[in-house]
Amino acid sequence: MGNITRRGALFTGISLAGASAASCANTKIGESVNYPVKFVHGVASGDPGTDRMVIWTRITASTKASANDVVPAAIPVKWEMATDADFRKIRRTGKTATSAARDFTVKVDVTGLKPGQVYYYRFKLGKTISPVGRTKTLPVGALEQARFAVVSCTNFPFGYFNVYDHIARQDGFDAVIHLGDYFYEYGTDSYGGRTGKRLDRNHEPAHETVTLKDYRTRHAQYKADTSSQAMHAAHPLIAIWDDHETANDSWQTGAQNHNAGEGSWEMRRGAAMQAYYEYMPVRDPEPGKAREALFRDFSFGDLLSLHTLETRLTARTQPLNYAQYMDKLTSKEAAAHFAETILWDKGREMLGAAQKDWLATSLKTSKDAGTSWRLIANQVLLGPVLSPDLRDYAGSAAIERIAKFNPNIRKFIQFSPLGLPISLDSWDGYPAAREAFYVLAQKQGVQDLLVVTGDTHVSRVNSLKTQFGQSMGVEFGVTGTTSPGHDAYFKDMSQDYEQRLMAKNKDMHWMQSAERGYLDLHLTKTEAHANFISVSTTHAKDYTTFTAKSFSVNKDGGTLKLGDI
Repeated sequence: MGNITRRGALFTGISLAGASAASCANTKIGESVNYPVKFVHGVASGDPGTDRMVIWTRITASTKASANDVVPAAIPVKWEMATDADFRKIRRTGKTATSAARDFTVKVDVTGLKPGQVYYYRFKLGKTISPVGRTKTLPVGALEQARFAVVSCTNFPFGYFNVYDHIARQDGFDAVIHLGDYFYEYGTDSYGGRTGKRLDRNHEPAHETVTLKDYRTRHAQYKADTSSQAMHAAHPLIAIWDDHETANDSWQTGAQNHNAGEGSWEMRRGAAMQAYYEYMPVRDPEPGKAREALFRDFSFGDLLSLHTLETRLTARTQPLNYAQYMDKLTSKEAAAHFAETILWDKGREMLGAAQKDWLATSLKTSKDAGTSWRLIANQVLLGPVLSPDLRDYAGSAAIERIAKFNPNIRKFIQFSPLGLPISLDSWDGYPAAREAFYVLAQKQGVQDLLVVTGDTHVSRVNSLKTQFGQSMGVEFGVTGTTSPGHDAYFKDMSQDYEQRLMAKNKDMHWMQSAERGYLDLHLTKTEAHANFISVSTTHAKDYTTFTAKSFSVNKDGGTLKLGDI
């Protein structure tokens, strides 16, 4: 594809929270208001149903606002949904309100829609009209095909959102599936900060996000990006979070990047979830349901069911840390003892009882209905990645680069021949929970899982098998939208490292860390086409795109067969 020029500068508005507030709660929808506003964060839609859709925007004071402008405590907003972009055929309309209590975000769960229908939506405040968004409800009945853009790991300072821009320009996507790390919590002095300063894409606030105000500011910054706005306006979003929406390597009761002096974890994760539900086009939890229980399913006719997992905040136990065991991992016998008594501990949880009950019912419903595909949206890598022998990497520039933030890498490569997992934050760190997940699926008659996974910033393809070698499906790992993979550290050693990994892990068929991009996943009744789309750069606004690799997955009875294209 040819060069694509990105749209230009961001509009920087003044938050309504900074304007003088007065009670004008009786202001009616459609009335003129005495304060200038703009919709500088665009519009978004998500969590599609057959008869409903969540639509979203945010109200921001215009740069023309002054201290004399009066902002009502409850700001009235009108919304419209039509079947044409000119809004001559308005099908649904309504009134809502927002306020400082939800940071002036607007989210409406519109019902009464028709299945499989393209809709256009917009918001109005007085005479000010938002940008127009396009969305699509879920279909019912017979469906021949569906197509998704699958993305993960979007870090503002690491570069321009060219991947989002390209997705926005494509027709035919039924939804964008975002696998988490929609934003990153770090400050400008941490991960990505150096690149952000060079590109003038520094995080806001400049410090790490900890408070509700911090998380709201960070969400607003990402939503102000023009490429992000374009993608959200073009396609509905189906999103799950990973760790960075709260803090790095999070689990139910803590996080690696939650440290002394940052308050309680309960307060921090509560603030992060509140901001997430305010700023993301996802349906709010049902009354009585825990806010962290973001697992849900979506039905695309008789073609596929999509099941989104939550493996961070609901039930995950604290990840293991090799630093505690390195001095004891001196032999194959010691490694086997570690794996058997610690790594395979059945008490190490990922999903929790409530999520497992939901998943069992959801998979059984899909299977009993004769649905062709069961697509799992998954945060962290499901397939195993065992370490190859890396001892000859000792003293290399790559290892020394990694050692700057993880000094334990020097010890790790010394016991790498023992074949233990590379990462204990993925499902590899919870192998008993992984087997329990597979057993749960098997009990529903399901051994044809098609899994899409984020987190690693690496494109990859894995065959999924139980510990006894039974086939369970295929996993497509998605590279980062901007976040760099291991190539940032291994550089010219990256291909050698990847070849060693694939030689060690026979069910890993392909991987690539050098490019940023997304997965274009196209499903028919009998075949899935997976195209790994890459952008030429994220460090400049002009870019080209190309297909890095393509795979097909064929339905073969109750299992899946993987092949190159």
